[in-house]
Amino acid sequence: MRDPLTDCSYNKVYKSLKEFAQNGENFCKQITSVLQQRANLEINYAKGLQKLADKLNKALQNTKKNCLSSAWSWASEGMKSAADLHQKLGKAIELEAIKPTHQVLSRQEKKRKSLDNEVGKTANLVISNWNQQIKAKKKLMVSTKKHEALFHLVESSKQSVTAKEKQKLLSKLKKSTEKLQKEDENYYQQNMAGYSTRLKWENTLENTYKSILELEKERIQLLCNNLNQYSQHISLFGQTLTTCHTQIHCAISKVDVEKDIQALMEETAILSTENKSEFLLTDYFEEDPNNIMDKERRKTLIKPKLLRLQRDIEKACREKEGLEQMLCTHSSNSSFSDSKNQKDTAALMDENSLKLDLLQANSYKLSSVLAELEQRPKPSHPCSTSIFKWKEKPLGWPSPTTDFARPCILFKPGKMMS
Repeated sequence: MRDPLTDCSYNKVYKSLKEFAQNGENFCKQITSVLQQRANLEINYAKGLQKLADKLNKALQNTKKNCLSSAWSWASEGMKSAADLHQKLGKAIELEAIKPTHQVLSRQEKKRKSLDNEVGKTANLVISNWNQQIKAKKKLMVSTKKHEALFHLVESSKQSVTAKEKQKLLSKLKKSTEKLQKEDENYYQQNMAGYSTRLKWENTLENTYKSILELEKERIQLLCNNLNQYSQHISLFGQTLTTCHTQIHCAISKVDVEKDIQALMEETAILSTENKSEFLLTDYFEEDPNNIMDKERRKTLIKPKLLRLQRDIEKACREKEGLEQMLCTHSSNSSFSDSKNQKDTAALMDENSLKLDLLQANSYKLSSVLAELEQRPKPSHPCSTSIFKWKEKPLGWPSPTTDFARPCILFKPGKMMS
């Protein structure tokens, strides 16, 4: 079965960013491990120097005071000073680099896990709705076929059955009609719910993408801060470490945080041209020119569906006008609204436009079928280039040649639709 999430550009970029973030986290942990080993070495070296300084002092206590012993006393003090310097460096690395890094990584791990859970929940809603639409469509197709068979039976046996049998058949036809209407409405509502669940998932992906991007910026800044602090402490070692520090300082001087962040933004940027959603359009039994319905019967059943779509289109248009007026008010009167209200209104506008595109695409498709039945020219609409078909193989059916192994209708709205 087709995965409705695979080809989404948001999903691809989100997975790419997650992989980038995971590599960054692993690198950060490796750097922290190296720093911890360096801190341990400094502290252990300081302990060793301190023991040597104490041993030298003890030897000097039993030695006669003279210039030679005074010189060795200065050597002992030098060892103590060096031990103190190494001890401070080791502790500084632990407190100023290792501990904050562990705290940041732990907090970011919890944050990413929460974001991943939210993405997973919304993705499951999209997949669930997608499968429910397929299931509801197949159920409606089967019920429609049975209903049509019963309808033709009633029509063909009007003159050959008794009044009692005729009444019994009409009663069964009425129940079948009510059941068919209920399943039709359920399928329609599932289809309408599909756009909102898909939009929620994509919005969640976009927001999660931005959140993870901020976490990556924070991690890059943290590593840069650690480098700068490391540089400052190494500088305190004085002339003996000048050569080593020059090399480190040269490398640190080449670090450009803004450049790294810009490179991250470019590598993980979402191309607006790739931002396309996919939705299932309604696909009714009576649209199939190869089914058992006659033309008049098909026209009779298609027209109410078109009227329902037209009512929803008019409602969506009224909602769009209201949102446009609201957005205009926000833009013309800055004291009336803040940037958040404008952003929320703009988001509602996008959602309304998407809903209107979906309704118009469904209406265009049904209108084209009706025009063909009535031998009229087919209507034209920009959405015609955004409608595609793909084959959905029925699950658990004897043969893929079954009447209902028809292509599903896929709608990929562009940004210039409404």
